[in-house]
Amino acid sequence: MKWTIRLFVPLVFFFFLSSPGWPAQAAPDPHKADRLVDLNACIDYLEKTGNLVRVKSEVDPVHELAGIAKKFEGKKCVLFEKVKGSAFPVFMGLLWNRDTVGSLFNVPKEKVPFVIGQAIGAWRKDKEALPSKVLDKGPANEVVVTKGVNLYDLPAPVHALQDGGPYFDSSVVVVNDPATGKPNISIHRIMITGKDRLTFLIDPGRHLGAYLETMEKQGKPLQVTINNGVGLAPWLVSSVPGTGPGKATIASHIVGRPIHFIKAQTVDVPAFADAQFVIEAEIIPHVRETEGPFAEVTGYYGKQDKRWVMRVKAITHRKNPVFHSLLSGQEVWNAVGFTAEAKIFVTVKQKVPDLKAVYLPPGGCGFYGAVLQLTKSREGIQNEAIQEAFKAFPSLQWVVAVDDDVNIYDPIDVEWAITTRFNAKKGFIVLKDQPGHILNPMVEDGLVTKVGVDATAPYPRTSAFERVKFKDVDLGKFVIQ
Repeated sequence: MKWTIRLFVPLVFFFFLSSPGWPAQAAPDPHKADRLVDLNACIDYLEKTGNLVRVKSEVDPVHELAGIAKKFEGKKCVLFEKVKGSAFPVFMGLLWNRDTVGSLFNVPKEKVPFVIGQAIGAWRKDKEALPSKVLDKGPANEVVVTKGVNLYDLPAPVHALQDGGPYFDSSVVVVNDPATGKPNISIHRIMITGKDRLTFLIDPGRHLGAYLETMEKQGKPLQVTINNGVGLAPWLVSSVPGTGPGKATIASHIVGRPIHFIKAQTVDVPAFADAQFVIEAEIIPHVRETEGPFAEVTGYYGKQDKRWVMRVKAITHRKNPVFHSLLSGQEVWNAVGFTAEAKIFVTVKQKVPDLKAVYLPPGGCGFYGAVLQLTKSREGIQNEAIQEAFKAFPSLQWVVAVDDDVNIYDPIDVEWAITTRFNAKKGFIVLKDQPGHILNPMVEDGLVTKVGVDATAPYPRTSAFERVKFKDVDLGKFVIQ
């Protein structure tokens, strides 16, 4: 899904349930909905809380902008106020710091996945709740351009040094299911190749690919809207596979009120009313043109190939819009991690009640590796948890199981557990020729060997595996200079 958020999400069915295992929610925050739906409100909140830096010097969108953003990765979000060749600013870094995302959701960072999970559970219970409206007017169509469309007026960056061109890599694509007419949302990497022309990648198994196949058989174009700068809630849930046209409603459950659409000017597909920019387009049947290379979630370049083509018919935007872009790396890893951790936790805990927590660390690119925290009730339960995690999230290539006295968010503590509790003679689980994710270069012909690591102490725990502890003291009681 760079996120492109879509790219990075494995092709699995997300099955969430309401569960007493969900952590408790924080006190209600009346402003949370605004900052999760409206990017401008989000940016204002980030600035007020000290989580935003402004780059006031003019920057070149070709390589320079991304080079500056890379210096802030994992820290504060960045707003580029002056971008060469464009009248619009660029915002980056919304998801690359988990503490910041937790603040936006008004919960500790560890609970963000469960907020999403609860929203999916609520949607499954009542799919008709919080219905969205399609409005005639909204912020996203305050300015309308249908003649002389020029995508190069937008400050879409060229990020990595070998990228094939400027990209929309964080924009939500809305398309109607040809069979039902219901809108579906997803994120794809989309490269600008002309003033009114785009090429893009569709991962195997995506709804968009199925819809396009249906329309190509009829020799008809598939109409879409490309929504840049949507709120955090719809942006995140657009990467959750298996929920089809329910994604927008799931986002509404996250914020607690309906998220509305607007009518497009030239296509019969809605757009998000609160988006910053809307690009109205149609996918041309049976036409393929060059797309890529592209800096992907793995830290490698996605290959150049002949891919699908869109013809742009109109651009609408706010009066003072902000272009949203994404830097491949921690933002993508966190975005996938928030949803994947909740999915793994709910699915595995149904069969392994000893599971306490799940974390997909950045070293695993956010979804190729996982750490499971267990409160062991018997020996062997850790192996069952590892096996179930691979089933729950097929893109995983390694899983480490640790005890509940290990901080799964601390790579040093996890490494300590592997060093002192893992016995390679009996602690390895090797699964050969398993389905892998297409973006990982180690996956050959769709298959890869996966490894589970048992880094738990033997059950029952002996004194040899008792961790050293120190007294917990209140430093406020002491004079320290």
